[in-house]
Amino acid sequence: MRAGGKVRNTDKKVSVFFWFMGQIGERLPFYLAAIVISTMGQAMGRIANAWMVKDIVTAAQERNTQGLAVTVAVNFLLYVVSWFTWRFGIVHYNIEAKHGIAGVEKMVFSKAMRLPMGYYEKNHSGDFMSRLTFDVERAGDIYTSRLRRLSAAVISAVVYLVPMFYYSYRLTLCLLAVSLLSFAVNGYFMKPMKRLGGELSERNGKMMECLTDILAGMELVKIFPAGRRLLADYEAANEGCCRTQKKTNRMAAALESLNCLFDLLGTLAFLGLGIVFLSGGIIGLGELAAVYTIYGVFRYVFLEIGMYLPQMMNCVANAERLYGFMQEDEEPERYGITADSESRAAGQGQEPETYAVEIAHLSFSYEEGRETVKDFSMKVKAGSCVALVGESGCGKSTVAKLLLGFYKPESGYISICGKNSQNATLCEMRSLIGYVPQEPYLYGVSIAENIAYGSRYARPEDVPMEEIIQAAKTANAHDFIMALPDGYRTVPGERGNTLSGGEKQRIAIARAVLKERPHPSAG
Repeated sequence: MRAGGKVRNTDKKVSVFFWFMGQIGERLPFYLAAIVISTMGQAMGRIANAWMVKDIVTAAQERNTQGLAVTVAVNFLLYVVSWFTWRFGIVHYNIEAKHGIAGVEKMVFSKAMRLPMGYYEKNHSGDFMSRLTFDVERAGDIYTSRLRRLSAAVISAVVYLVPMFYYSYRLTLCLLAVSLLSFAVNGYFMKPMKRLGGELSERNGKMMECLTDILAGMELVKIFPAGRRLLADYEAANEGCCRTQKKTNRMAAALESLNCLFDLLGTLAFLGLGIVFLSGGIIGLGELAAVYTIYGVFRYVFLEIGMYLPQMMNCVANAERLYGFMQEDEEPERYGITADSESRAAGQGQEPETYAVEIAHLSFSYEEGRETVKDFSMKVKAGSCVALVGESGCGKSTVAKLLLGFYKPESGYISICGKNSQNATLCEMRSLIGYVPQEPYLYGVSIAENIAYGSRYARPEDVPMEEIIQAAKTANAHDFIMALPDGYRTVPGERGNTLSGGEKQRIAIARAVLKERPHPSAG
């Protein structure tokens, strides 16, 4: 199932699991094959060991050691083969699991880059960081451990039953009944473990939001009394996350304790049944020893099924959060033609006058019934300088966002250098604009590289230094940059914190200047 598919509520858990497994892509058969190979290799060695124990006990009982050396030699050979088979499967499994994790990380990050600006303005960055780190890591446990352990337990249980039934189907049926009882008790924990997994993910996201707010507004935290409220919110979120983690740990501990109890009950059941069956001549001593040897690992893997299944559900809860994130509407390649665009295009002559920027009857609202921009029109000729002025909240920044295509206008017409949504993609439209935001963001790299991000080159290191310096001079930033200890190699710190607001603004202007913008006639 692809990321864009819908999931019915009735089978959401199963569908999300298969969707998540599908993210491995064409490597999925190799991943599953590695699990089967490693499991069969391990099981083969244990079955061979049980066969050897049977022959040794039978030989000791009958006082006949003839052929015992061959049995030991064959068993040793099978053990060596099974060990190499198990290691081969484990190595390739780990490789494929790491590929799967990397693919999920790329998938989530790629999705984040395709989301519209409206998503980031409506959702907290801490929630996104929680999905990218915590949810990806926990859901990734399906690839790296949970599925293999659960699948290996199921496959091993089936494989071990074959020789056990061969040696004594009556004793095996009785032991299987005890194991099924333990499995039913473990299954009771599946739903609460999944619920706690989802709750832990939500609380971790809230804690990440609080932490992001504190780090982003450290000045406010230190200066204003309200900063203590942010710290209190983080402590409350941290305590909530801690409480949920404690609940999860207590439930996991209870489950493990129950498994230990059933392990003891299984041993006692085997001893009691073994004595009864052996006394009644239903089973020989050699066969009983072989069944006991296999039952020791069978009982363990059967308990693992009940233990790993709730843990798998815990991880599926994180995969559901990732699935929900992947269903978010993406930014379209282009917004399409509106009625205003069609009428505007129809009204133009064969050679219409082309403006650098032309806006006609533009309307837009963030919330229904509350228009931010209403019937706004503007024409800007090439080479001219125009400023939008007005009181705060009248829509000046919104017009800039509409020009950049961050939002789709409800009505109206926008043209930049002759290009509009009729004949250009959003990427093409944005390539015509040099933009300096109200709060410029500088990355934790050198000033030269920060300026180079505005260049036409794909890699900042490919931008000629002469172009960077010329852009800085145009933005009146060259002099103060050269006065810094390392000049253009100076790293301004996270978000440019070591520079003043005006200096950051000029570097942002230099970055916009470096961006090539075509002449209007080029449209």
